[in-house]
Amino acid sequence: MSAAVRERFHQLREEVGLPHVTIHDLRHLAPTIALEGDVSMTVVSKTLRHSTLSTTANIYSHLTWDVALAAVHTIEARLRLIEAQARWGDLLDTARPPNPLFSHAA
Repeated sequence: MSAAVRERFHQLREEVGLPHVTIHDLRHLAPTIALEGDVSMTVVSKTLRHSTLSTTANIYSHLTWDVALAAVHTIEARLRLIEAQARWGDLLDTARPPNPLFSHAA
């Protein structure tokens, strides 16, 4: 990146009163926001033009903890619902077709 681009960036940043950040900081901000917004690691990796997915994962994997925890909670809630339907299916919803996850015919 040229010095002229960096100078212009910092000039504009100061004009609008933003704190000191670098263009490289912005490169990290974009994938951080994307990952926290549930954009897949694969899409983020391709957007950043990393040569491998592991490069992206190594840099940004710490951001996925909240996403992973949310996924675990979602799976837990879904399994509890399936368990309740299996136990109390007649009372909960008799019109619902059988769940293919627990169907021996699937």
